[in-house]
Amino acid sequence: MPCYSAAIQNLLTFSVETPVEEALAAMKEKDCRSAPVLDAEGRVIGVFSVRILLKNLLPVSVAVQDGLHLDTTVAAAPGVAKRLRKIETLKVGDIMERKFVSVYPETPVWEAVNLIVQHGAPVMVEDHESGCLLGLISEQSLLDELQRMQDQA
Repeated sequence: MPCYSAAIQNLLTFSVETPVEEALAAMKEKDCRSAPVLDAEGRVIGVFSVRILLKNLLPVSVAVQDGLHLDTTVAAAPGVAKRLRKIETLKVGDIMERKFVSVYPETPVWEAVNLIVQHGAPVMVEDHESGCLLGLISEQSLLDELQRMQDQA
């Protein structure tokens, strides 16, 4: 069975110019934790997620002159909420994850399972020729498809 059958096709997507605050509100409304970031032609160029947002709230290593990084981190305590406010003013393209996993529509379902186990969700489903986004496979959509396949067997 091809993994395209496990893909969510009616997706929330963002452009790199979408404000983070707007993206978070849309994700909350749609009850989703991640969304593809598309270029003007509809190709995936990144992923914006709650996990990536939270990662950007973490304390950062102290950098000194000439780019040298120390193992000391800046304390996080009350600064986390302030950092969230600051991040909300950025654009999705400023903090999106540029590395993502993708498959083609005819990729077998077992490969999607393997990719999610190894790399986490989501897995993007892209068109061979255009590279345009066709759908997204989440843990839940994959599990739903496997249960549907089990019911048909």
